[in-house]
Amino acid sequence: VREKADADSLAQQLAQVALTVSAKAGESDQLFGSVTALDIAAALEAKGFPIDKRRVELEEPIKTLGEYSVPVRLHRDVTAAVKVSVVRES
Repeated sequence: VREKADADSLAQQLAQVALTVSAKAGESDQLFGSVTALDIAAALEAKGFPIDKRRVELEEPIKTLGEYSVPVRLHRDVTAAVKVSVVRES
């Protein structure tokens, strides 16, 4: 039960987090590469949330600029949605 309570607390913290990932993109806002679960996990770690990339439930890599809600499974009963903005690298 304690693990679930910890996961609930972390989920509430993650709901307040807004990540920004910079990527190279073409004129039509298509990325030259893609943003993966590893990139999101690294951005979370940089904000002080060491989350294993396997917990980032990105169905497929992000390939266009924009705003995304990415689910992060913290416990079998707890999933947090993290806001991710993919912006053009300057």
